[in-house]
Amino acid sequence: MTQRIPSPRRMLSSLLALGALLAGPTGAADRPAHPLRPINIVVAGPAGGATDGVARLIAARMSVTLGQDVIVENKAGAGGVIGTKYVAQSKPDGQTLLLGHIATNAIAPAVHAPRPYDPVADFESIGFIGSTASVLVVPAKGPATLKALLASGNGAPLSYGSTGIGGTAHLLGHVFGQATGAATLHVPYRGSPPALQDLVGGRISMMFATSGAVASYLEAGSIKPLAVAANQRSRFLPDVPTFKELNYPNVVQEGWFGLFSAAGTPQETVRRLNQHLNTALADPTVRKGLEQLFVETAAPAGPENFKSFVRKEAAHWAGVVASSGVKTQ
Repeated sequence: MTQRIPSPRRMLSSLLALGALLAGPTGAADRPAHPLRPINIVVAGPAGGATDGVARLIAARMSVTLGQDVIVENKAGAGGVIGTKYVAQSKPDGQTLLLGHIATNAIAPAVHAPRPYDPVADFESIGFIGSTASVLVVPAKGPATLKALLASGNGAPLSYGSTGIGGTAHLLGHVFGQATGAATLHVPYRGSPPALQDLVGGRISMMFATSGAVASYLEAGSIKPLAVAANQRSRFLPDVPTFKELNYPNVVQEGWFGLFSAAGTPQETVRRLNQHLNTALADPTVRKGLEQLFVETAAPAGPENFKSFVRKEAAHWAGVVASSGVKTQ
């Protein structure tokens, strides 16, 4: 049986309490007599999403250790391009940061034409935060195994939902089709809720989504997971096999989060911010908050290692986008 996971409403309540604890009186006591200019962490998406939640946890704790205000600023639009480009063009002084992720700093530059920014050259990679794997889900009455799903089409394409053209779920569906040889039909939606509603109703065959997005549906038993697109099993769905275990090792898409600043930020500033980020990630309260967002943390990474990781991710997903033929204006 799959592990029971908390609903988004319970997670939000818990995160609000954690944020208050992280930004409590300790931070005020550590602040200098003459407050420094606040640091802004830009989230290239709306308030209330997973990326926003990660940013607020990190900002609250870094505000304490840095001794200055760290403020989350939401700049949504164009699939994350507007906020990400804003940081790329900001003054490289370490005061404006980006809570970036796989979509903003690996996929979007390859999907959009002309390319809005260079995911490597236009940023300093401060540090890795964590990852969240995608899981393949089907309706509750759908096939019980991946093998059964692949055999269920009877020559017809397997329809799969996504949150939009050129997004992570769309491209992962393309990778899935290439790896398995299955004919697939992409059905884009405006967000996860309508896509999941159609999945529950059996109007589409399958969908790739993060554990957090499908938590309440899995808990209710209205959909079921078949495989996780990660290099190893998810701690949140320990009974669900990976595609690698099912002999499809190329079906991997581990969403990740990291902290960035504009290219040209002094390396001393980058290293200092990396140290404060890693200190925040070591805090048990922050780790608990990230767990409630279904984000798995890893060993602390330095700026150089993170930049190398981003470079590989950007190159990999540029190849996937090229093979898919997807381009948006």
